Amino acid sequence: MDHRARVVVALLLAVLLGACGGPSRSSNLWQGSTLSKAKERGRLIIGLEAKFKPFEYIDENGDLVGFDVDLGRILGAEMDIPVEFMNVSWDSIIGSLLTKKCDLIISGMTATPKRALRVSYSDPYFHTITCLLVSKKRAADIKGIADLNQPGRIVVVKQDTTGHIAAKARCANAKIVSFPEEDLAALEVHNGRADAFLYDLRAVLNHHGKYEATTFVLRAPVTVEPYAIACRKGDPDTVSWLNLVLHHLKRDGRLEELYAKYELENVELGN
Repeated sequence: MDHRARVVVALLLAVLLGACGGPSRSSNLWQGSTLSKAKERGRLIIGLEAKFKPFEYIDENGDLVGFDVDLGRILGAEMDIPVEFMNVSWDSIIGSLLTKKCDLIISGMTATPKRALRVSYSDPYFHTITCLLVSKKRAADIKGIADLNQPGRIVVVKQDTTGHIAAKARCANAKIVSFPEEDLAALEVHNGRADAFLYDLRAVLNHHGKYEATTFVLRAPVTVEPYAIACRKGDPDTVSWLNLVLHHLKRDGRLEELYAKYELENVELGN
Protein backbone atom coordinates (compact mmCIF):
# COMPACT_ATOMS: atom_id res chain seq x y z
CA MET A 1 0.00 0.00 0.00
CA ASP A 2 1.50 3.35 -1.06
CA HIS A 3 1.60 6.48 1.12
CA ARG A 4 -1.48 8.06 -0.50
CA ALA A 5 -3.59 4.94 0.08
CA ARG A 6 -2.49 4.72 3.72
CA VAL A 7 -3.56 8.35 4.25
CA VAL A 8 -7.00 7.67 2.75
CA VAL A 9 -7.50 4.59 4.92
CA ALA A 10 -6.43 6.50 8.04
CA LEU A 11 -8.91 9.27 7.27
CA LEU A 12 -11.72 6.79 6.71
CA LEU A 13 -10.95 5.05 10.00
CA ALA A 14 -10.93 8.40 11.83
CA VAL A 15 -14.35 9.26 10.38
CA LEU A 16 -15.79 5.86 11.30
CA LEU A 17 -14.40 5.98 14.82
CA GLY A 18 -15.69 9.50 15.26
CA ALA A 19 -19.13 8.44 14.10
CA CYS A 20 -19.14 5.52 16.49
CA GLY A 21 -17.84 7.59 19.38
CA GLY A 22 -20.18 10.54 18.76
CA PRO A 23 -23.35 9.17 20.34
CA SER A 24 -21.38 7.88 23.33
CA ARG A 25 -19.76 11.25 23.95
CA SER A 26 -23.10 12.99 23.57
CA SER A 27 -24.72 10.55 25.98
CA ASN A 28 -21.98 11.08 28.56
CA LEU A 29 -22.35 14.84 28.25
CA TRP A 30 -26.08 14.61 28.88
CA GLN A 31 -25.69 12.20 31.82
CA GLY A 32 -23.32 14.64 33.49
CA SER A 33 -25.55 17.66 32.91
CA THR A 34 -27.35 19.60 35.62
CA LEU A 35 -30.72 18.68 34.15
CA SER A 36 -29.97 14.96 34.13
CA LYS A 37 -28.63 14.99 37.70
CA ALA A 38 -31.65 16.96 38.94
CA LYS A 39 -34.02 14.50 37.26
CA GLU A 40 -32.19 11.59 38.90
CA ARG A 41 -32.34 13.32 42.28
CA GLY A 42 -36.02 14.12 41.87
CA ARG A 43 -35.78 17.86 42.56
CA LEU A 44 -34.20 20.99 41.16
CA ILE A 45 -32.17 23.09 43.63
CA ILE A 46 -32.08 26.82 42.96
CA GLY A 47 -29.80 29.23 44.80
CA LEU A 48 -30.90 32.78 45.62
CA GLU A 49 -30.53 35.52 48.21
CA ALA A 50 -34.02 36.32 49.52
CA LYS A 51 -33.37 40.02 50.11
CA PHE A 52 -34.15 41.53 46.72
CA LYS A 53 -37.79 42.50 46.50
CA PRO A 54 -39.74 41.83 44.29
CA PHE A 55 -37.46 39.18 42.78
CA GLU A 56 -36.92 37.10 45.92
CA TYR A 57 -37.89 37.96 49.46
CA ILE A 58 -39.64 36.66 52.57
CA ASP A 59 -43.19 38.02 52.87
CA GLU A 60 -45.12 38.92 56.04
CA ASN A 61 -46.25 35.30 56.38
CA GLY A 62 -42.68 34.02 56.32
CA ASP A 63 -43.01 32.59 52.80
CA LEU A 64 -40.39 32.85 50.07
CA VAL A 65 -41.97 34.72 47.16
CA GLY A 66 -41.01 36.81 44.15
CA PHE A 67 -40.48 36.90 40.41
CA ASP A 68 -37.45 34.60 40.44
CA VAL A 69 -39.24 32.16 42.75
CA ASP A 70 -42.12 31.93 40.27
CA LEU A 71 -39.69 31.52 37.38
CA GLY A 72 -37.87 28.73 39.21
CA ARG A 73 -41.11 26.90 39.84
CA ILE A 74 -41.97 27.14 36.14
CA LEU A 75 -38.65 25.46 35.34
CA GLY A 76 -39.43 22.69 37.82
CA ALA A 77 -42.87 22.19 36.29
CA GLU A 78 -41.33 21.90 32.83
CA MET A 79 -39.03 19.19 34.21
CA ASP A 80 -41.88 17.48 36.14
CA ILE A 81 -39.97 17.69 39.41
CA PRO A 82 -40.36 19.88 42.54
CA VAL A 83 -38.08 22.83 43.23
CA GLU A 84 -36.03 23.41 46.37
CA PHE A 85 -34.81 26.96 47.00
CA MET A 86 -31.55 27.49 48.85
CA ASN A 87 -31.29 30.91 50.48
CA VAL A 88 -27.62 31.98 50.63
CA SER A 89 -25.71 35.22 51.08
CA TRP A 90 -24.75 37.10 47.93
CA ASP A 91 -21.01 36.80 48.54
CA SER A 92 -21.21 33.01 48.55
CA ILE A 93 -23.87 32.42 45.91
CA ILE A 94 -21.56 31.62 42.98
CA GLY A 95 -19.44 29.43 45.25
CA SER A 96 -22.55 27.46 46.19
CA LEU A 97 -23.19 26.80 42.50
CA LEU A 98 -19.61 25.82 41.72
CA THR A 99 -19.48 23.39 44.66
CA LYS A 100 -22.75 21.80 43.46
CA LYS A 101 -24.79 22.79 46.51
CA CYS A 102 -27.35 24.15 44.07
CA ASP A 103 -28.12 23.47 40.41
CA LEU A 104 -28.87 27.00 39.19
CA ILE A 105 -28.79 30.58 40.40
CA ILE A 106 -31.92 32.66 39.78
CA SER A 107 -31.44 35.70 41.96
CA GLY A 108 -31.61 38.95 40.03
CA MET A 109 -28.06 38.28 38.89
CA THR A 110 -26.66 40.45 36.13
CA ALA A 111 -24.76 38.50 33.49
CA THR A 112 -21.38 40.23 33.24
CA PRO A 113 -18.25 39.25 31.29
CA LYS A 114 -16.30 38.81 34.53
CA ARG A 115 -18.90 36.51 36.10
CA ALA A 116 -19.18 34.62 32.83
CA LEU A 117 -15.58 33.49 33.27
CA ARG A 118 -16.80 31.45 36.26
CA VAL A 119 -20.34 30.42 35.28
CA SER A 120 -22.45 30.06 32.16
CA TYR A 121 -25.57 32.12 31.59
CA SER A 122 -28.89 31.69 29.88
CA ASP A 123 -30.27 34.43 27.68
CA PRO A 124 -31.51 37.39 29.78
CA TYR A 125 -35.02 37.09 31.19
CA PHE A 126 -35.19 40.70 32.41
CA HIS A 127 -33.41 43.99 31.76
CA THR A 128 -33.15 46.88 34.15
CA ILE A 129 -30.77 49.75 34.93
CA THR A 130 -28.73 50.93 37.88
CA CYS A 131 -29.51 54.43 39.10
CA LEU A 132 -29.16 56.65 42.16
CA LEU A 133 -31.02 57.03 45.43
CA VAL A 134 -29.91 60.49 46.55
CA SER A 135 -29.86 62.26 49.91
CA LYS A 136 -31.87 65.49 49.97
CA LYS A 137 -29.74 66.68 52.88
CA ARG A 138 -26.28 66.07 51.39
CA ALA A 139 -26.75 66.10 47.62
CA ALA A 140 -29.84 68.09 46.64
CA ASP A 141 -27.79 69.83 43.95
CA ILE A 142 -26.55 66.81 41.97
CA LYS A 143 -27.94 66.04 38.53
CA GLY A 144 -26.19 62.77 37.74
CA ILE A 145 -23.42 60.31 38.44
CA ALA A 146 -20.72 62.72 37.21
CA ASP A 147 -21.56 65.17 39.99
CA LEU A 148 -20.58 62.54 42.55
CA ASN A 149 -17.12 62.01 41.10
CA GLN A 150 -15.30 64.43 43.37
CA PRO A 151 -13.58 64.47 46.76
CA GLY A 152 -15.90 64.85 49.71
CA ARG A 153 -18.73 62.88 48.13
CA ILE A 154 -19.75 59.52 49.62
CA VAL A 155 -21.34 56.85 47.43
CA VAL A 156 -22.68 53.69 49.07
CA VAL A 157 -23.14 50.35 47.33
CA LYS A 158 -23.99 46.75 48.04
CA GLN A 159 -20.78 44.75 48.12
CA ASP A 160 -19.75 42.83 44.99
CA THR A 161 -22.70 44.00 42.89
CA THR A 162 -22.61 45.66 39.48
CA GLY A 163 -23.47 48.92 41.27
CA HIS A 164 -20.26 48.49 43.27
CA ILE A 165 -18.26 47.96 40.09
CA ALA A 166 -19.88 50.95 38.38
CA ALA A 167 -19.28 53.22 41.36
CA LYS A 168 -15.57 52.41 41.40
CA ALA A 169 -15.36 53.11 37.67
CA ARG A 170 -17.51 56.25 37.53
CA CYS A 171 -16.84 57.83 40.96
CA ALA A 172 -13.14 57.16 41.46
CA ASN A 173 -12.63 60.52 43.17
CA ALA A 174 -15.41 59.96 45.70
CA LYS A 175 -15.35 57.76 48.77
CA ILE A 176 -17.00 54.41 47.97
CA VAL A 177 -18.44 52.56 50.97
CA SER A 178 -19.76 49.02 50.53
CA PHE A 179 -22.27 47.17 52.69
CA PRO A 180 -23.21 43.48 52.76
CA GLU A 181 -26.93 44.33 52.55
CA GLU A 182 -28.77 46.90 50.47
CA ASP A 183 -30.95 48.02 53.42
CA LEU A 184 -27.85 49.24 55.26
CA ALA A 185 -26.66 51.21 52.22
CA ALA A 186 -30.06 52.87 51.75
CA LEU A 187 -30.18 53.73 55.45
CA GLU A 188 -26.92 55.68 55.11
CA VAL A 189 -28.54 57.89 52.48
CA HIS A 190 -31.73 58.29 54.53
CA ASN A 191 -29.71 59.36 57.58
CA GLY A 192 -27.66 61.85 55.58
CA ARG A 193 -24.37 60.00 56.04
CA ALA A 194 -23.94 59.36 52.31
CA ASP A 195 -24.71 61.34 49.17
CA ALA A 196 -26.15 58.50 47.10
CA PHE A 197 -26.74 54.78 46.79
CA LEU A 198 -26.06 53.21 43.37
CA TYR A 199 -28.16 50.11 42.77
CA ASP A 200 -30.79 48.47 40.58
CA LEU A 201 -33.82 50.57 39.67
CA ARG A 202 -36.57 48.58 41.33
CA ALA A 203 -34.70 48.32 44.63
CA VAL A 204 -33.92 52.05 44.53
CA LEU A 205 -37.62 52.80 44.03
CA ASN A 206 -38.50 50.50 46.95
CA HIS A 207 -36.10 52.32 49.27
CA HIS A 208 -37.31 55.72 48.10
CA GLY A 209 -40.84 54.58 48.96
CA LYS A 210 -39.69 54.08 52.56
CA TYR A 211 -37.70 57.30 52.71
CA GLU A 212 -39.62 59.77 50.56
CA ALA A 213 -39.01 62.68 52.95
CA THR A 214 -35.24 62.31 52.91
CA THR A 215 -34.36 60.97 49.45
CA PHE A 216 -35.04 61.40 45.75
CA VAL A 217 -34.34 59.22 42.72
CA LEU A 218 -32.22 60.07 39.67
CA ARG A 219 -33.45 57.56 37.08
CA ALA A 220 -30.82 58.32 34.45
CA PRO A 221 -29.22 54.93 33.65
CA VAL A 222 -25.72 54.39 34.98
CA THR A 223 -25.53 50.84 33.61
CA VAL A 224 -27.89 48.42 31.86
CA GLU A 225 -28.44 45.17 33.75
CA PRO A 226 -29.42 41.91 31.96
CA TYR A 227 -30.63 39.38 34.54
CA ALA A 228 -29.96 35.77 33.55
CA ILE A 229 -29.96 32.26 35.00
CA ALA A 230 -26.52 30.94 35.96
CA CYS A 231 -25.34 27.32 35.72
CA ARG A 232 -21.98 25.60 35.88
CA LYS A 233 -19.49 25.72 33.02
CA GLY A 234 -19.28 22.91 30.51
CA ASP A 235 -23.03 22.20 30.45
CA PRO A 236 -24.36 23.16 27.00
CA ASP A 237 -27.48 20.99 27.34
CA THR A 238 -28.64 22.95 30.39
CA VAL A 239 -27.96 26.33 28.77
CA SER A 240 -29.80 25.30 25.59
CA TRP A 241 -32.78 24.00 27.56
CA LEU A 242 -33.00 27.14 29.69
CA ASN A 243 -32.93 29.30 26.58
CA LEU A 244 -35.66 27.18 24.99
CA VAL A 245 -37.91 27.55 28.05
CA LEU A 246 -37.33 31.31 28.19
CA HIS A 247 -38.13 31.56 24.48
CA HIS A 248 -41.46 29.81 25.05
CA LEU A 249 -42.24 32.00 28.07
CA LYS A 250 -41.68 35.10 25.96
CA ARG A 251 -43.73 33.80 23.03
CA ASP A 252 -46.72 32.57 25.04
CA GLY A 253 -46.93 35.67 27.25
CA ARG A 254 -46.08 34.09 30.59
CA LEU A 255 -43.00 36.27 31.04
CA GLU A 256 -45.05 39.41 30.47
CA GLU A 257 -47.58 38.15 33.00
CA LEU A 258 -44.79 37.84 35.59
CA TYR A 259 -43.61 41.38 34.82
CA ALA A 260 -47.15 42.65 35.36
CA LYS A 261 -47.65 40.60 38.54
CA TYR A 262 -44.62 42.20 40.18
CA GLU A 263 -45.07 45.62 38.53
CA LEU A 264 -41.75 45.38 36.73
CA GLU A 265 -40.66 47.42 33.74
CA ASN A 266 -38.44 45.45 31.38
CA VAL A 267 -35.99 48.10 30.18
CA GLU A 268 -33.99 46.95 27.16
CA LEU A 269 -31.46 49.68 26.31
CA GLY A 270 -28.46 49.58 24.07
CA ASN A 271 -29.43 46.40 22.22
